[in-house]
Amino acid sequence: MTYILLALATIVTSFISGVLSMAGGMILMGVFSFALSVPAAMVLHGLAQTVSNGSRVWFYRRYLRWSVLLPYAAGSFCVLALFIGLTVVPNRALVFVLIGSFPFMALLLPRHIALNMERRPVAFLSGLMVTSAQMLAGASGPVLDIFYVSSHLSRQEILGTKAITQTLGHIIKLTYYAFFLNLSIELPPWLFPVVVVAAIAGNWLGKQVIEKTNDRLFKTLGRYAIMLVGGIYIAKGLQEFGLFTLL
Repeated sequence: MTYILLALATIVTSFISGVLSMAGGMILMGVFSFALSVPAAMVLHGLAQTVSNGSRVWFYRRYLRWSVLLPYAAGSFCVLALFIGLTVVPNRALVFVLIGSFPFMALLLPRHIALNMERRPVAFLSGLMVTSAQMLAGASGPVLDIFYVSSHLSRQEILGTKAITQTLGHIIKLTYYAFFLNLSIELPPWLFPVVVVAAIAGNWLGKQVIEKTNDRLFKTLGRYAIMLVGGIYIAKGLQEFGLFTLL
């Protein structure tokens, strides 16, 4: 039953990501972290989000901004090299607190700083920060969103361009954490194709909705949703640290 619920969570959160371009991956990582060990959650989440974001790359392939990929990838692989050298595996409490904190980072960003993802140095910085967030907390959508605050991209361009960079990051995360996991014991083989199908289906449903909305509503709903979920995960992380008990 637990694995069936994880598959259902994948389709629901992929739909959320398909509509808002954020929040879905963060919610899904939290759900997986409730039920699985950190390496198992990272691997399964990496698979789901690679497929989920990869399908959005295909759906919005006409709107992709390919110029950001090379500097973003350079930053991402620098982070991977660091993690391989340190062999870091975070604990569950840290994962929850980090996931929950990311949405509020944008609120602390000074207004005069223009982090436009279309500029190559900014794309490289984004690769460093976003991939670090993915490796430590599993999800990084809110961090990546900071780099689109000053852009003038349409909702389709944001969905496609964020998806291709996120796909790269999740492949890196999936590859790294697979070394810490005995897949045959922790995750049943049938769960992987089910998660793949659920991720694609959720994104297809999200695309049907996004075509009927507008850029302003798209960005506003995403910010409110992700801050609400962030608060919930911070509370869960603090509980895991033993600071208080949730009723």
